[in-house]
Amino acid sequence: MKFTPTYSKKDVEVLSDECVYKGFFEMRKLTLKHKKFNGEWSQPMNRELMVRNDAVCVLLFDPVADKILLIEQFRPAVLNSDSPWLLELVAGMVEEGESDEDVARRESLEEAGVTVKRLAYMFKFVPSPGGLVEYLRMYAGEFDSRSVDTSQVHGVDNEHEDIKLHLMSADDAIDLLKHDVENASTIMGLQWFALNKSQLVSQWRAES
Repeated sequence: MKFTPTYSKKDVEVLSDECVYKGFFEMRKLTLKHKKFNGEWSQPMNRELMVRNDAVCVLLFDPVADKILLIEQFRPAVLNSDSPWLLELVAGMVEEGESDEDVARRESLEEAGVTVKRLAYMFKFVPSPGGLVEYLRMYAGEFDSRSVDTSQVHGVDNEHEDIKLHLMSADDAIDLLKHDVENASTIMGLQWFALNKSQLVSQWRAES
């Protein structure tokens, strides 16, 4: 079943749109109103939105060795957690003029030191639609795990990246879902993989 929203963007009227901060992220203050489910218009309301470029996430999978490669890095937004070092998928923001495939291949090389052979689209999602303007688009990326050296630290120095690699069996990666994996894209990517692994392997075999 496909969901069709009751209304579309034409049922929203933006009365004002102000940039209140611009740095690595951009913060905007909107005054808007929208159509309500009873057919009337809402009263004008203020909403603050954090704006950043869309991003691409890559679940690196070696179908021959049946292994998954995840990365670990420091994340300041979870300083109050037991540890602000999170287990994640390779990911990066889409820069102007880049395709999703460009981003996936660039980030896989920068963050994990691997070359992606081919990509399979998984899905897209909005991390926090109440206040963050960003889409994350998810892909599975085929790679050769024999090229991975987990003793090497990766990342781009001028972006303050310091990334450790974790190579594991596909079953062990899926088993992580039973524990406290805190990164949303990692959880969703592994869930998709658990549900679609057989179909993905069959698809890549057919394309070989």
